[in-house]
Amino acid sequence: MVKTSPFTSEAAASEAKPRKVSPKRYSIGVDLGQASDFSAIAVIKKEIVPPRTAMFAPEGESPSNRMVEGDVLYDLLYLKRPKLGTPYDRIAEAVCDLCTKLEPKGGFDEIGNLTLTIDGTGVGRGVVDMISTEFIERRKRGEYVPDIDFRPATIGVSGTQMRPPRHKRDYWYLPKTDVIFPAVVAFQQKRMRIAKDVDERDQLIHELTNYRRSVNVATGGVTMEPWREKDHDDLLFAVALALFGWQTHKKKSVIRLVR
Repeated sequence: MVKTSPFTSEAAASEAKPRKVSPKRYSIGVDLGQASDFSAIAVIKKEIVPPRTAMFAPEGESPSNRMVEGDVLYDLLYLKRPKLGTPYDRIAEAVCDLCTKLEPKGGFDEIGNLTLTIDGTGVGRGVVDMISTEFIERRKRGEYVPDIDFRPATIGVSGTQMRPPRHKRDYWYLPKTDVIFPAVVAFQQKRMRIAKDVDERDQLIHELTNYRRSVNVATGGVTMEPWREKDHDDLLFAVALALFGWQTHKKKSVIRLVR
């Protein structure tokens, strides 16, 4: 019998029927706050923009003569803060709804495909379990659930090493600086575009403006944090988690800076 998980489609579990999966278009990041802190949900779509120069190089088998590749850009399409005090089970349900809405079943029964990265530190572990249970219950009811590259993560301190999961139900271990820094660089390099209708656009820009990179002279460690202690960074961190879903594959343990 083929073993399945709540994040694996029924088509994937069937040996008789080949799986039809749509190309991945979206990555979701979820930052979960404590009772007095905001949570945030972000969705990033990856785009390949054609180069301004000629699309094709001269004919030939040399790698240098391959078709010219376009630039990689990331579009922030969705960014929301659930109302402060929203129960975690409602946040879990909203995340599941969002996954299905973004990647519904295709006209030829293609299964949608996306990445979901969640900050499972502290109270987040409970919400990760809620999301898992919600997908299981929906499948039991015969409802459609897309294929999900599910990445619960424990957020660690700067200066430690990123670690991928060691077994099936393990968490990613992500130093916060290693997650935040590529997102800040993406905005600085204009590789990240914010849609004009994003609800929290102005607040995100405020968080970006007030973020700083500092170096501990004694240890040489690098940290990234809000300039003022009272400032929030939940929106930026949700975006960073969504970008992480595009930047690192399961079998790799090193984040690549935005190209």
